[in-house]
Amino acid sequence: MQIEAQPRPRTKPPEARREELMNAAQALFLKKGVGATVIREITDSAKVAKGSFYLYFSSKEDIHIALAERFHALHVGNLDRATGQWPGTDWGGKLGAWVKAAATGFLDDGPLVSMFFDALPHIPDKRPNAIGKHLEELLGAGTEAGAWFVVDPGVTADFLLGGLRGVVGDALTGETSASRMQVVERLQQLFFRIVGLPEN
Repeated sequence: MQIEAQPRPRTKPPEARREELMNAAQALFLKKGVGATVIREITDSAKVAKGSFYLYFSSKEDIHIALAERFHALHVGNLDRATGQWPGTDWGGKLGAWVKAAATGFLDDGPLVSMFFDALPHIPDKRPNAIGKHLEELLGAGTEAGAWFVVDPGVTADFLLGGLRGVVGDALTGETSASRMQVVERLQQLFFRIVGLPEN
């Protein structure tokens, strides 16, 4: 008995189409810059009608924000896995793992880091910085556990994340000759010094 082949669906699932639009936008933003890219280029690259864009995003700003959220979610997942490998009482291990995961992730995704944090136009302050929030929660939890004392975990997290981005930026642009391992170690020392942990 022959079994009839099922016809292939003519349209892609909405999630897949949305992802294709985001991937097309990200490639264009990296190549041309956010400001110089127009929606027509995004839809042409994704091979969809221009009207399809507005089924998923309200504007170019909206897809820019969605890309930033995807970037943050990916890196927060990596940070969760890195810190989760350390026992609950080893706060130095957790903080060191956080720094290593954040620094190596930013080094691997240098162009995206620049696009989301440095390039114009900036992401509107409509969404929290999930990576900074993750660090804030770690600093707050360590303070509650008595591992260190941080008066304002939010401000401290912003300061440390800014320093991390600066050091990573220098490494990406060749402003420093330090190896990747040296960059990570220097950042770990900085973070430990700020929260009052021994640097070794």
